[in-house]
Amino acid sequence: MKRWNWFLALGILLATGQAWGADGGVVFTKGAKIVTVSVGGGANLDLPALEGERTDVSLVNTSLRLGYLPFDPVGSGPLRGSFEVGIEPFVQLYLEPSMASAEGVKAVGRYHILPFAPIVPYAEFAMGVMHSNLGVKELRSRHVFSLEGGVGVSYLLTPSLALTGGYRFQHLSNAGTEDPNVGINSSTGILGASFFFK
Repeated sequence: MKRWNWFLALGILLATGQAWGADGGVVFTKGAKIVTVSVGGGANLDLPALEGERTDVSLVNTSLRLGYLPFDPVGSGPLRGSFEVGIEPFVQLYLEPSMASAEGVKAVGRYHILPFAPIVPYAEFAMGVMHSNLGVKELRSRHVFSLEGGVGVSYLLTPSLALTGGYRFQHLSNAGTEDPNVGINSSTGILGASFFFK
């Protein structure tokens, strides 16, 4: 019986969210500011093209994104959407191969797909720089660059609040400034909340 209570609560939440946040075009308008707090984690992803034994890396992270919508929604049909640009300070903690950390900031671009609101899928790209004491054989440098791409979905609970979840592929490299520079590729997940301000 308790299981049905959870389904009932979820149904009420989704129905209430639809009533409050049904028009993504009203929420994702030119000039809107978005503050997103997120947490996540993941592990390194061995790519077939990279030979040799790789160091096992696992991580957790947290970030604060300060986003801005510089344009009104663009396009039509199922891909009508809105562009977000922003900066994302973050802290990444490594659990394997040993306790270590990285701190940095990323420039982020995200495209929100609006026709299905209150469910709002997105695609994103980020690049940044960080200071890290991870010190694995694939990446000796303390100054590291990151490239990330990902997809996810936001759910508008109200016109000023959304829950978000997604997947990111992360590539870390020292950009050839030191040897070796094999790099680390990670598969990560994120969960968060976005707050919208006009």
